[in-house]
Amino acid sequence: MLHRFIFPTLIGFLVQSFAFAQNFSTEEVAKLQQQANQITIVKDKWGVPHVYTKTDADAVFGMMYVQCEEFFAKVENSLIVRLGRQAEVNGESDLYQDLWARTFIDPTKALQLYHRSPKWLRKLCDAYAAGINFYLISHPQIKPRLLTRVEPWMALMNNIPSIANSNLTEAEFRTFYGKDASVSLASVNPSLEHDFQQAGGSNGWAIAPSRTQNKNAILLINPHSEFYGRIEIHLVSEEGLNSYGAPFLGQFNIFQGFNEHLGWMHPVTLSDGKDLYAEAVTRKGNGYVYQYEGKSKAVDSSKVTLKYKKGEELLSKTFTIYHTHHGPVVAVRNKKWISLKSQESNIDLLAVNWQKMKAKNLTQFTKVLNKCVMVGNNIVYADRDGNIGYWHGNFVPKRNPSYDWKRQVDGSTRDTEWQGTHALEELPHYINPANGWVQNCNSTPLYAAGKFDSVMNQKPLYMLPDGNTPRAVNAVRVLSQLQNATLDDVIKAAHDPYLPNAARFIPPLISSFEKVKNDTVFASLAGVIKTLSAWDYRTDTSSVATTLAVLWTERLVQINVAKLPRPITNEEQYSVTNGSNLSVDFLSPAEQVKMLSQVVMDLRKDFGTWEVSWGKINRFQRPAEGKPFSDTEKSWAVPATPGYMGSLNAYVSRKSPQTKARYGVTGNTFVAAVEFGKTLKAKTVLTGGASTDSTSIHYTDQVNGYIHAQFKEIFFYKKDVLANAERTYKPGE
Repeated sequence: MLHRFIFPTLIGFLVQSFAFAQNFSTEEVAKLQQQANQITIVKDKWGVPHVYTKTDADAVFGMMYVQCEEFFAKVENSLIVRLGRQAEVNGESDLYQDLWARTFIDPTKALQLYHRSPKWLRKLCDAYAAGINFYLISHPQIKPRLLTRVEPWMALMNNIPSIANSNLTEAEFRTFYGKDASVSLASVNPSLEHDFQQAGGSNGWAIAPSRTQNKNAILLINPHSEFYGRIEIHLVSEEGLNSYGAPFLGQFNIFQGFNEHLGWMHPVTLSDGKDLYAEAVTRKGNGYVYQYEGKSKAVDSSKVTLKYKKGEELLSKTFTIYHTHHGPVVAVRNKKWISLKSQESNIDLLAVNWQKMKAKNLTQFTKVLNKCVMVGNNIVYADRDGNIGYWHGNFVPKRNPSYDWKRQVDGSTRDTEWQGTHALEELPHYINPANGWVQNCNSTPLYAAGKFDSVMNQKPLYMLPDGNTPRAVNAVRVLSQLQNATLDDVIKAAHDPYLPNAARFIPPLISSFEKVKNDTVFASLAGVIKTLSAWDYRTDTSSVATTLAVLWTERLVQINVAKLPRPITNEEQYSVTNGSNLSVDFLSPAEQVKMLSQVVMDLRKDFGTWEVSWGKINRFQRPAEGKPFSDTEKSWAVPATPGYMGSLNAYVSRKSPQTKARYGVTGNTFVAAVEFGKTLKAKTVLTGGASTDSTSIHYTDQVNGYIHAQFKEIFFYKKDVLANAERTYKPGE
């Protein structure tokens, strides 16, 4: 344990050293120190922080302080992005990303939301700012890029839709606001190309007591996302909080996690609450009007001034933002302005994400979900009473089902207006299905309990945009076989090496070769085809066939994306990049085999041979922050493959200009298997380890467990935490 400063001495030290530079008064510093003294942080032998406090607000203080200890730069960046101030540190290239954020919320609106929030939520927002500010005060060696003080209202800048998930491109938004609107009315459409993006995703499973050894429900929490964007943490307060899991950095709720009574997992869904409207706009006087129900309505406008860095100067640029009654105008297509309608429930969204952490049973949990404010999230659930459940989506507007809601709809008619919000019970959902498990792998709810569900299929089509991902196909296969399952059985099943899309596409590729093998161009591929023909479609670090299949399928994904109609919708692109809607039907046998020959040529170029095992090319490495991947530095072989292969243990690796091997960038992050008995049991793993300090033992102490599915047992009860404590301290020590 570190030695503690005597309280008055620390106050004086803090005030003298930092208060004036950071614009904190003596009284503020004293108040923050007093709050810090109410908080105890225990880091266990894995470096996992357990925060013990009297109040929920103090738990939030501790949560944010701990986040800053390990990831201050990312916490600050999260705030900079939401504040729409990236260009102030990164330069003019980020100006339109800032404009996008400020189109939906600005500090004035956020401050109004803060004052409208219930008192209990304002206390949490206050503690959110206090925890970050106290970290800055007590760590003068940390130099923020921009923010020297965090305000409580910043926590409410939490509901900005992403551009890509809104079926837009940044190029469209930039084109519209990068020139005068009158020019945009007559302009040629901007490029609607999308950069190829590997699909992310998540797996959520819940297994009922009827299928477990101890007759307790088990939950699998398995998000797939960018590495090092969250931490593993345990929050305990005397106000009934006892929650464990993974928050997104810069946010104070545990997004995926559990308490001693129940747990929740949020796979992403394409069933969302955002729609594009095509508006017929014309100029009128000094402004604009658009047509609605045969009448002209004025286009509203507002000014936004943004700062941006250019060299050593800080310059500014003012934009005019346009709005229809549907929402902000975000693009122009076919001479029509495109407005975006989205859900605006910043207060309720922040509240729901906190309240679900404190729910104690299915009734309380569904009461929280009934607010229906979470956009783009499915919910997989299990509890100590033996209940399991799944809800497909949460905030889903009622829409006219005769329209194609994947694309922009006519904004001139009331037929396309939202007609309220679907209640929770109206969404596709399962509570305690007879088969004894539910699953969602960013997939359709029609197979959530295994067999095709004809009742769910009668739901409106806009509730069912998700494909049946190969990960979901794999999940149904392994879950159907689970009986008398333990935590270890569930973890093993979640890492099953079988690749459904290899079994789907490699046999046709082999057949294609048989049709063209007499062509001298392809004759040299006979050995390659022999290797693929002998393969059992299971990934392994020693498998050459896995290398060939993954690299070939990667090309297939790219070709399928290229064939999608423009503008590409998120629903269409994601259903290809996650492996659901891949096809070879439009490719001739020669074209399929030519793709394989290109894979072989690339391997020979990099390695001198095509016989490259998957473990040689597919690696895990954790370079120090800001350092590039390197083939000469220590790394580990990884058997997992990208999700488009159907790999439950999804792992996306990429080459960089300076490497021949591919290194992981997204995939499993925080993974947990949780058993809800009288005594809670859970096993978890975190990518790499809990520390961001490359000299710490906790920087890579979980790598082998991460790669080989050997999870650590967590310490949930205080006596176990204390018995395995590595360090105990208070914020500021």
